[in-house]
Amino acid sequence: MTTFHFRPLTPADYPLLLEWLQRLHVKEWWDDGDDTLDKVAAHYGDEDDTARFLLLETDATGAVQPLGYFQYYLEPEDTVGIDQFLADAGRLGQGLGTQAVQQFCALVIAQRNPRRLILDPDPANGRAIRCYEKAGFRHYATVRTDEGEWAYMMQIERDPTVSAAG
Repeated sequence: MTTFHFRPLTPADYPLLLEWLQRLHVKEWWDDGDDTLDKVAAHYGDEDDTARFLLLETDATGAVQPLGYFQYYLEPEDTVGIDQFLADAGRLGQGLGTQAVQQFCALVIAQRNPRRLILDPDPANGRAIRCYEKAGFRHYATVRTDEGEWAYMMQIERDPTVSAAG
């Protein structure tokens, strides 16, 4: 299993994030209209309840490489929502996403200890849905979002009185 690291996103990361957001495999499922550096800075630099991270991987030479973007946000009823993407299309379909999501969930649990973790892929994004199922998420509803799009709601229910290690 690959060990990933999550570093908080900084303004110095915005040019890299902008480049990633223009990649076709990212834009297909993650298009918030962040197509300029100013828009990325405004969107990802706002002081809301979202914690934003770069996913980092240490390669065989010991060099640390950015691999993707992850975020979590607080929801009502002791729930945390997560969103993420891998930046390199060539790394998809290798199990890295599942490992990274599992490790990110462990980070969220350590920081927030929520009762429930949720995510909301597009119902047509079968690759993401399979990844999330392998990471332990289960479908509980398909809903129409405020933007009029469909979301395949998935969750991990947990007992926050049980430690992450237990």
